[in-house]
Amino acid sequence: MTTDATKKILLIDDDRDFLAATKLILEKGGYQVVTAEDGKSGVSMMTSETPDLAIVDMMMETWGEGFNVISKIRELEQGAVLPLIILSSVDLQGPYQSFEPSDESPRVNMVLQKPIKADDLLRYVRELTD
Repeated sequence: MTTDATKKILLIDDDRDFLAATKLILEKGGYQVVTAEDGKSGVSMMTSETPDLAIVDMMMETWGEGFNVISKIRELEQGAVLPLIILSSVDLQGPYQSFEPSDESPRVNMVLQKPIKADDLLRYVRELTD
């Protein structure tokens, strides 16, 4: 069994301040963190970094870029079963309905609303990486 210190989290968000703050929270929680400031580099980091979990912002350059990133991650061999959290600062009730995970192919494991409290984020990450 691995410890949290060996668990690697990939953060994909175009907000540099959010990336820095969230990276700090996760590192203080004992995780190794790699960041990507856009979806394209985030997807390419999947193969070079092999994370244990990815946290993806829904809205980056375009409204639904996060959904595209998640689809591309799921197409990768190592991304097929990777735990994924999607974050959004908007209400996801409407848009998320069309992106509901199915039993055959779960797209995301968790949908979280920004801003999120540090303790809550660490608890959710721990749940998905244990």
